[in-house]
Order: sequence, then C-alpha cells, then structure tokens
Amino acid sequence: MGWPALIAACAGALAISLGAFAATRGDEPPNLLLITLDTTRADHLGCYGHAQARTPTLDGLAQRGALFEDAHAHVPLTLPSHAVMLTGNLPSTLNLRVNGLTLRRGTATLATILKANGYWTGAVVASAILDRDRGLGEGFDVYDDRMTHSGKPGAPAEERPAQEVTAAALNVSQRLHRPYFLWIHYYDPHYPYRPPQPYTGDFEGRSYDGEIAYVDSAVAGLLDGLKQRGLLHDTVIAVAGDHGEGLMEHGEREHGVFLYEYALHVPLIIVFEGSIRSGLHVPQLRGLVDLAPTLLDLLRTKVPDHLDGESLRPLLEGRAMPPKPVYIESYHGFFSYGWAPLRGIVTERWKYIQAPKPELYEWHTSEMKNLFRPSAPEVSDAMAMLKRYAEADQAEKTIMETIPNDPASAETARRLMALGYLPESNVRTAEPGILDPKDAIGIQEELRRATDLLDMHQVQAGIVTLQSVLERNPHNVPALSMLGDVYLTGGQHGRAEECFVEVARLEPRMESAHLALGRLYQRTGRLDDAAKEYRTTLSISPRTSAAVASLAQVLLAQNRLPEAREVLESALARGVQDADVYFQTGILEATTKNWERARFAFAKTMALDPRRDDAAANLARVAYEQGRIDEAIADYERALRIAPRNGDYLVRLGSLYQREKGDRQRALGYYQRALALDPDGAAAAQLRQLIGQLQATGAE
Repeated sequence: MGWPALIAACAGALAISLGAFAATRGDEPPNLLLITLDTTRADHLGCYGHAQARTPTLDGLAQRGALFEDAHAHVPLTLPSHAVMLTGNLPSTLNLRVNGLTLRRGTATLATILKANGYWTGAVVASAILDRDRGLGEGFDVYDDRMTHSGKPGAPAEERPAQEVTAAALNVSQRLHRPYFLWIHYYDPHYPYRPPQPYTGDFEGRSYDGEIAYVDSAVAGLLDGLKQRGLLHDTVIAVAGDHGEGLMEHGEREHGVFLYEYALHVPLIIVFEGSIRSGLHVPQLRGLVDLAPTLLDLLRTKVPDHLDGESLRPLLEGRAMPPKPVYIESYHGFFSYGWAPLRGIVTERWKYIQAPKPELYEWHTSEMKNLFRPSAPEVSDAMAMLKRYAEADQAEKTIMETIPNDPASAETARRLMALGYLPESNVRTAEPGILDPKDAIGIQEELRRATDLLDMHQVQAGIVTLQSVLERNPHNVPALSMLGDVYLTGGQHGRAEECFVEVARLEPRMESAHLALGRLYQRTGRLDDAAKEYRTTLSISPRTSAAVASLAQVLLAQNRLPEAREVLESALARGVQDADVYFQTGILEATTKNWERARFAFAKTMALDPRRDDAAANLARVAYEQGRIDEAIADYERALRIAPRNGDYLVRLGSLYQREKGDRQRALGYYQRALALDPDGAAAAQLRQLIGQLQATGAE
C-alpha cells in the first residue's frame, strides 16, 4: 500500500476510534504535560533521522504518538518562542520579539485558560530567561524558577541542569490534583555545551549531542516518576523545541540572528494514547503558533477566538488541512548589534527572507544556494504575505534600547548578558548603512572570541581580536566598549579615554559610556570631570546605582558634603537599594559624626552584600566611637573572616585587646599574625617593637 493510501486507510480507522473515545471518556477532562526543549534541533534526535543520537525516550514518545516532520519555530529565541507556544499568537501580535521583554499582563495563555477551567497549573523552568518577571508565570499555581548554576564562579545562578529540573518537577507534582497542566522546561543544549559524565566521554567532540542525550535521560526520569505516581493516565504529552542551534552553519555558533533551518526546524511530538494513533507522522509544514490551540482542542477546552494559530487536530486524526505559510522573524541582531532585522515567509516549497540582501531558497533542498530574483513570483507572493505581520514598532524599540540602561532592568540585562543574549553596551540602530547579518556574523564570533580570551586572562590576544573588529567596523560600539574596559583595567588611561569618548559620541544616550568615563577620570584624579560624567549618567538613567555611589564618593573626597547628601538621599528616596549607595551614605554620616545613621547605613550594606568586609570594619569603627568595645571586636572579627589576609584588621583587633580589654596575650597573637602577613611592610618595624614590648612584659 502506498503512503497516500495508507494515510487514507488510517484516517478512516482513526475517525471511528476517536468517536468511540469521546463517547466513553467521561466528564473529567484530560491532563496536559508539556515538555519544552531549549535549543534543540530536530535533526539531532533519533526519531528525526540522526543516526548518532542517543534519545531513546524522545524516540519512544514519537513511536507512541504523532511526530510533526516539519514543525517550525517563528523566532529563534527562548522567551518569544515560548510565548508563542503558550499563547497561540505570533511575536508580531504579542509585541514580544526578543529575550528581556515581558508578556503583556492579562494575555491569555494555556495556564490562564486552563486555570479558569478548573485545572491545577504548575511550571518548572530551567533558565533565568523565563523567570516569572517575564510574564509567563501568570495563571500558574506553582511557578518554580529557582536557578542553581552560574556560568561564572561567584555570579548569581542563571540556569539549572536537567536532572535538577526533573527532581523539582517531581517535587512539584506532589502538590498537583487532576485535571492538571504541568509545563517542564529543559535548557541544557544551550551553549556552552557541558554535559555531565558519562555523556562528556561518550560524546567526545559532539558535546551538543551529549547535552541532548543528557536531557533525554532526564525526561525518562520525569516520565517514570509521574507514571509511578499514576499521573500519566489520560494525559496529553506534548514535547516541543523552542528553536535550534547554529553549530557554525552559515557562520553562526549559537542562534538568534539567522532564520535558517538549523534555527527554526524543531521537534514537535504529541502523545495521547487512545486518541492519537501510535507512530503517526505528520508531514505538513506547521508552526509552533498552532501548538496552544491544538492542545486546548485535545483537552476539550474552548479555543479563544482570533488566535494566530489554529488547532491541528484534523491532522492528528488523519484528515487534510489546507497548507498554511509560516511567518518567521529575528530582531536579535537588530536590538543587540544594530544589524538589519530579518523577516520571512516559509511555504511548503519556498523560504523568503527579507534583508538588505534578500534570500530565496527551496529550503527542503538547500539553503546554500540563494535563488532570489526580484521578478520571481515567489518573492512577490512572500512580500505580499509579509505585509500581514507587523514590524517592530517604536515602542518595542524604545523598550529594548532602555533595558541596558535602566537600573530597574539591571538584573534582567545582567542575566541576559551572562547567557550570551545582549552585548555589554547599547544597540546601534541608527548607524547609516545598516549591516546585513550575513555580512556581519563574523563580527559576532570575533566579539565572542574576544570575550573568551579576556575571561581566560589572555589580554593581548583579546585586544588584537577587538582591534581586528574595529578595523572592519570602526563604529562597533560593543568592541569599543570592551576595548575601553581592557585599557582601563590595564592602566592605559589615554587609550581607554579614546574608546569611551568615541562610544559617547556615537551613542550620547548610552549611560555606560559616561559611567566608564567617570570611573576613568576619578581614577586619574580628574574629580571635576568625573563628577560631570556621573551627573550625565544620572541625567540619562537616574537610578543607576553605580553612578550615584561614585558621584557621592567624589563629592565626599572634595568635602562637598551637602551635595553628596543630596545625591544619596535622592537615590534612596527613588527606591535605589544598592550596597555601594548605602556604604557611601555610611561614610557621609560617619564624617558628620551621625553615628546611629552611619551604623544603620553600614548594616544595610552588609545585609545587601554580606561579603563587604569594609562595611563590617566601618561598623566596628562606629561601635568603637560609641564605646561599644565588644561589638567593635565582633565586627572586626567578621571583617577578618571575610578578608583573612587584611593586616589592618589584625592590628586594630590587637590594639582593642591591648588598650581596651587589657588582654596582652591575645593582642600579641594578632600583632604576630599581622607581621607574618607582611614582614617587610611599612608597619613591620612598629609591629616588631609592639611585639617585643608585649613579650618583655609577659616575661616579667
């Protein structure tokens, strides 16, 4: 029997089984388990034909249900793609096109709809990109977004590995009741690829595949745990990738810039035993925007009107649906680097990408041979289709350009940068002759290489790489900013100033450039210039805590105490909660002998940053001034625990024990420890004299 005949035969049998199923299932609606796989290419799973894959769990799900052969993401980024899956609307409808934005409050999602229909709702996400502040948590009874792993030692956690996600999911499942909607998100295949053993060894040279194999094993643990608790009966299980990964195809290491198949072709598997035929393959081109309405339809829940997506239940029942083009877009290069945005249309045969150098591909055949001709009918058809989808409006552009500069969004920006989604500077959307990403993608890789080199302390190699970028693209703000930071750290103040002045010229409203200039001038003793740059920073972004603290420090150094007080009190009144701001407030109050206020400010500093040994030491000094000797000793001891090689704290403790407590033996111990730390230092001779006197007194 040929493939079309087989489909037709199965369709008839399936229609009969579905009718019987609906009549006998009863009133209680099914459960929903949604598993989303971050950064997972369809062509790297066994069920999609990858011979070297180790994905038995996902392959097994495909055998138990339906596999969509040509499922496509609409945007190659985590947050907007998940928003599409959960809402059934496109990024152009949601006005949510890149990571860092927020889903509009009140937007209908799977969670809000199912919650309103009596479902218990829970989610466990594995990346800070999807934390509750991004708006996806609305409608969930439980939204577990606690991260455990950081990309850099000492930095806050940005993600958590698959096995921890599974453990958290099984813990959450103890609280659910039927009917339930449980969404579990796995993040591991995201760059850098660091699968645990045995996957590191088993996939040597193929660590991306190792990450996917690791996730597959975690999904197995999730399914086994839920099954043992009897929670998978009468449950729709959906598995979807949010986007793929470049792996250096077309020069893109990760994802987000281009709209090629490696970024958009994602796995989509739906299992509903007794309803969806096992081993069904759906060959039609479809987008992730159809996932939410399909799942709602399977759950016998009303699908909202006016969604961009539509239910694919007819395809799951073996019935035909008319072809539907898939809209695709990427604004990541635009908002992060100032490159041209990309928008496109995918049909069953053609893919058109709108760019400064437009592209047309027979995408099933090849995306290496650009077939674009202005007169091609496929081009005019696609351009007409694109008019149906809104481009990013000025409001979206303003929001994205604000994120790197808005202290209220500082944590969002920091987390995105840590995960590789934002450059450490503002965007360059107004640069004349906006670059086509095809011509600029090498710059992204060079910036990444420069960052890696600098992180490995290969400073000169990092400088050479950044200079190479600037030779080709002299107005590249990220490269100028990074190079300025390198020069500033290395004490090459003249070169650093040249870089930051140029950045400020190119982007006058870029607060980080003025902040960097302020730090440079402060470091080189040009305090008036430093104050001017800090004030400029605050005129752009009034809640920039680093500028507040640094400006106050400069004003205190110039004995301009009323001005320093005005700056600090104004920031605190605006709700700025920052350890450095409170520390400078403490210095100001101590300078004016307002001891209780100083004590409060230093204590607040410690509460915000418990590793601030200087705040603990200042608490000790305040306690001493107030005559609380035991408290002063305790605070110096705390400072010493944080900074055990600080000789000044040892000397001060020795002095307190000697002069205030009369404990010569303990004083001797602290002086000896201080001398051992720096036996040739400026205080060494005085310490030896003190030690000698105490030892002589003890001998007497």
